[in-house]
Amino acid sequence: MQSISRALRSLRWYLPDTGTIVGMNVGRYVVACVVFVLGGATGAAPSAAAGGDYADPDEIYAALRKQPSTPIVVGGGQIDVVFADGAPDLDRGRVMNWIHDSAQAVTTYFGRFPVAHAGILVIAGDGAGIGSGATYGFDGSAIRIGVGRAADAAVFKDDWVLVHEMTHLALPTVPRRSQWLLEGNATYVEPIARAQAGQLDPAEVWRWSVEGMPKGLPAASDRGLDNTPTWGRTYWGGAIFWLLADVRIRRKTHNRLGVNDALRAINRSSGGIGANWSVDKVVAVGDGATGTNELSRLYAEMKSTPVMTDLQDLFINLGVRAHGGKIDFDDNAPLADIRRGITAPPTQP
Repeated sequence: MQSISRALRSLRWYLPDTGTIVGMNVGRYVVACVVFVLGGATGAAPSAAAGGDYADPDEIYAALRKQPSTPIVVGGGQIDVVFADGAPDLDRGRVMNWIHDSAQAVTTYFGRFPVAHAGILVIAGDGAGIGSGATYGFDGSAIRIGVGRAADAAVFKDDWVLVHEMTHLALPTVPRRSQWLLEGNATYVEPIARAQAGQLDPAEVWRWSVEGMPKGLPAASDRGLDNTPTWGRTYWGGAIFWLLADVRIRRKTHNRLGVNDALRAINRSSGGIGANWSVDKVVAVGDGATGTNELSRLYAEMKSTPVMTDLQDLFINLGVRAHGGKIDFDDNAPLADIRRGITAPPTQP
């Protein structure tokens, strides 16, 4: 068993817009993410498909151990899927395909499924959407996800929540003040992983970035990412960090390497969510993989200082043009090659 010092001490309920993150004690557990009203990468709040069942980590792990499971093998990892209490009236075939496709997207981005073994507890509920999700790393890698019994094929195809949660499996736990590093990473990586796997149009990746990232810019009272635990800064401020890192690494390496190469190295060295690292170690390992110091430099710049990123200029240079909710690409823009490289399927190591 991991000691208390190796776990986050609070379960965080993420509120929309710029609300602060409120702590809720869950003892020794590592909780990477809880999504209730995230407005995440797509900007759409998930419907509350599941009720309050299995909200306690002990219940989740007990269910994963004791209830019947069905394995999915993908990307060198095994996912044991448990339908909580039989999940009556839930279309298991659709759910299994959705889990496999989500795992394939994460595998495409990281070059493998991020952990050797994970359990997913699927909880059936009323409604037609994908509900709340949470990822744990204390007693093995585990994900809890709610699914509405009336969810149809389109709902599963459009879902971002499960890929977001699976992305959390890839990185080690960091100190609570730097939770933005993990949430921002999952927010940034999720749509890119789906685009790289052919599950999402790259234009949608950039539309969500254009619409969402301004929510992550510092306000007047901001004290840097490590000291400003608001919803916008935690999710979208963190996503800005990872976008800037991606662009900087690609510029430095002439687009040969990107932040995905850094993240792959961090995942392989740490083993994922079960490890407990400092942010300095995370960025050092990532920098070592790319032969740059861009992650370390960017963290030093942004951790305690409210850096105002000129997102409009950045998107223009990437060749991203927003018009009435739609995205056009300018392939003659200075960083157009980098924009294409970010969403292109990565080469295998």
